[in-house]
Amino acid sequence: MAYGPSKNRTGSQHENREPNLIPIMNLFIVIIPMLMTIMVSVHLAMIEITLPTQSSGSGGDDSGEQTEETPKELTLGLLIDRFEVKVEGNEDVMKIPQLASGKYDFITLDQTVSHMKKLYENQQTINLIPDPNVKFDILLRSIDVCKSNGFPNIKYLTTATKYYKAK
Repeated sequence: MAYGPSKNRTGSQHENREPNLIPIMNLFIVIIPMLMTIMVSVHLAMIEITLPTQSSGSGGDDSGEQTEETPKELTLGLLIDRFEVKVEGNEDVMKIPQLASGKYDFITLDQTVSHMKKLYENQQTINLIPDPNVKFDILLRSIDVCKSNGFPNIKYLTTATKYYKAK
């Protein structure tokens, strides 16, 4: 025995029903604020480090006249037990030993870098060569000392590692 169509089925084609807004309201009132409270915000600290580039030739015009003297290259080495400051063309290396085990002498480093800036006023760049075992905090403090003494360009160099194949 077959039944006829229900009253709701026949009536739904003629009536306009309002949409159910409860799920959308739940989304905006409950779910989105909950997701925003558990969201992790990432804070980035940027350090300007100029990595060395390898160039095969000169890109400029080679004229015989130079208007100003090219500044000497300064290098700051960060080693496990000391700082070393070297000037291009000079055989002497200024060594700044640690005050105690793990305590670097940043005051003497500041005075040395300040003295280098007075000697070579045109120099804007200092090369930084850290030992791989030096802590990151020491590297950052050394960069801050260099920048505070008038060296805005820090060129980060790495020590060369060569691998040989065993025979």
